[in-house]
Amino acid sequence: MFMRKLCAGLGSTCLASVLAAASLQAADEPTKVAPGTPVTITVSPAAPVVSLNLLSRHGHVTPNRAGFSHTGGGNIDVQQPTADTVVITMSGVAVAGGHPCKCSSATMEFDLSQCFEITFEKPEVKAAKLTIEGRVIGLLRGEKGGSASEGNGCATVAGEGAETLTMCVPAHTVGGGESLSINDHEGPVSVAVKAGKYTLHQTFEIGATHGKSLLPAKAASAEFAPDPALDPLWISYWEPFHGATKKDFGFQITVKVVDDTPQTPAPPTKEKLPDPKGDNARRGGQ
Repeated sequence: MFMRKLCAGLGSTCLASVLAAASLQAADEPTKVAPGTPVTITVSPAAPVVSLNLLSRHGHVTPNRAGFSHTGGGNIDVQQPTADTVVITMSGVAVAGGHPCKCSSATMEFDLSQCFEITFEKPEVKAAKLTIEGRVIGLLRGEKGGSASEGNGCATVAGEGAETLTMCVPAHTVGGGESLSINDHEGPVSVAVKAGKYTLHQTFEIGATHGKSLLPAKAASAEFAPDPALDPLWISYWEPFHGATKKDFGFQITVKVVDDTPQTPAPPTKEKLPDPKGDNARRGGQ
């Protein structure tokens, strides 16, 4: 009632102000949704100011087998979830069992060369930073008479205007009845880069060997791939890692580029001091 009388005295300008304040208050109030009603919330990520554009790629996986052996998988998966990030995963399986007449071996060699270009999307971007981090997850079974290994898991980035950047995950070998579950992580490592073209070289190798065996023997295996890359016939129900979760198995690296332009600090503002002459003049005038 008080606002109505006040606006009646001040005119349409006050009425418009009251209406605007009421609309703002209504906008601040939360929207009520009936229980059980599905709600979809969409979040749009901000566009990156530095982009990583994939160019030509040459990826190869070479299996080698001898005697009583088995290989599976052999994938090189390249994904780009965002414009500034690339994720590359190498996955495979190598198994070797006992053969009565000769030694057995199985290996898988991974090799990838991925060309890409770094572009600055805004003119104020003057420099960027390229980061690599990697992880390797898998199982090694070195049964009696056999051995298994993983190694050479490395990624190197080279290009004009930047130092060579290299990241490697640890290598492992088991034998003589040993077994090992691996979940290793390395990085992040980074280097300053400019806009231009670069090449990523990534390698990985897994292998298993087994000596001659007249009697049936458990196979040695290097398992670095999700199911069903490893045929269950090659391992027993009583194997040491029965029921292990394998969806993330493999050697994976993440390459990311971010803005690294030096920030220029704002010049300090000088505090304005009162003028003593002016104060004296005012006192004199009084």
